[in-house]
Amino acid sequence: MKRIATIVLLSTLILMLGVGSSLAAIWSSTAMSVLYGTKSQDFSFGPDGMTTMDVDKTIITLEHASAWKYGDNFFFFDIGQPFDVNTSLYGEWHPRLSFSKMTGSNVGFGFVKDVLIATELNVNDGGRVYLYGAGFDLDIPAFKFFALNIFARNDPSKEDVTYQISPSWNLPFTLGSAQLSFGGFLDYSGSAGGFHEANFLAQPQLLLDLGAFSDKPGNFYAGIEYQYWTNKYGIKDLDENYVQFMGKWVF
Repeated sequence: MKRIATIVLLSTLILMLGVGSSLAAIWSSTAMSVLYGTKSQDFSFGPDGMTTMDVDKTIITLEHASAWKYGDNFFFFDIGQPFDVNTSLYGEWHPRLSFSKMTGSNVGFGFVKDVLIATELNVNDGGRVYLYGAGFDLDIPAFKFFALNIFARNDPSKEDVTYQISPSWNLPFTLGSAQLSFGGFLDYSGSAGGFHEANFLAQPQLLLDLGAFSDKPGNFYAGIEYQYWTNKYGIKDLDENYVQFMGKWVF
């Protein structure tokens, strides 16, 4: 019951923040996604060491993105296995401050549209990770956006502060009358001492705008997300490689 109450609270909070922040934001978007995939890697530790297993996984993602006077903001919560007793929660908050907006002048150069102070907070059932560094918004033809964040990554449970490189993007395109988008992110994190290995996570998505077929573009999408993760959670040789089916509703 406590876990269900937490899920309801987080869901309500995201929706309230999405509606409330849209009043002061230059633009904002709030969405809910449902993903389902097989061959996700789970693990357990026993007398003989780590045992890995393939599991089916359902994830509900609640997310919000917005831009305001001095920067932009993005956060999401993943609710893993929401219909199972082993439900998991994971969230990230990505606030950034724009030097161009704060100074009132263009600080971009070349194909860099803007330079930002980038921060990130990761929260799960086991603790928190703090990231801080620089962000770059890139001007690449045809892309709706392409951002590159370079962080110092501080996980208090690990021995060392390391680094993380995180590009994210969205590329809309059409095939005949179909409107599609190719988006996602990559995270490369360095080793952090002890048993925490360098790891690489990629989650590209290919989505079809189904709402566009009924004159309501941008409301409902369906498609796939591909997850590729080496040394998952920093655990050596725990690799993941699977496709998730995805439906996304934008409020």
